[in-house]
Amino acid sequence: MIGVAEDGRQQSITDEQRFMYYLSIDQVTPAWGSQMFVRITGGNALRASERVRLALNAAMPGESYVTAQPLEELVDLQRRSWQLGATMFVAFGVLALLVAAVGLYGVIAYNVAQRMHELGVRVALGAGATDVVRLVVGQGVRFAVAGVLLGLALALLASGWIQPLLFQQSARDPATYAAVAALLLAVSLLASAIPAMRATRADPNTVLRND
Repeated sequence: MIGVAEDGRQQSITDEQRFMYYLSIDQVTPAWGSQMFVRITGGNALRASERVRLALNAAMPGESYVTAQPLEELVDLQRRSWQLGATMFVAFGVLALLVAAVGLYGVIAYNVAQRMHELGVRVALGAGATDVVRLVVGQGVRFAVAGVLLGLALALLASGWIQPLLFQQSARDPATYAAVAALLLAVSLLASAIPAMRATRADPNTVLRND
């Protein structure tokens, strides 16, 4: 078959796509030997590649030797560094998320401890548990929203330096930003809800008497 094919990458998955075309094997003799792609419609690719190698090796004239390897293995060799980098990014991200959650919990818990007298007065004047939870969680969410907005702004500013580290992924992907923001807000709600629930269980008479 001779003809023009779709754009493709020749040597590396990070190369820019270039125009590709097929030539007859009689028209080209590359220094590294001839290559062909075989589509496997079903079954195990590794086993099929061995059968293809044996069949082609028997058909080759002289003492030529044929090597056959699944395309996935060739691609995985080049994707390994990207996978390692992605794993490290995820690990550091999870660690940062845990540190942020613990820090937010500590700030809210300390604030609740300092405001126990105020909360006791509110409960004594008729505030319910829902009102106390809304007050405490609202403060934590405000902290989280401010942090998320600041983080998104910094991420957008740094996107130009982050883009070369990503593979086929935009550094300004709206879905990614939305998912990260939602995750951070969910963690902030959880970190704020724990001291808020603790505040609702405090006895206002004891709190007012001890102040």
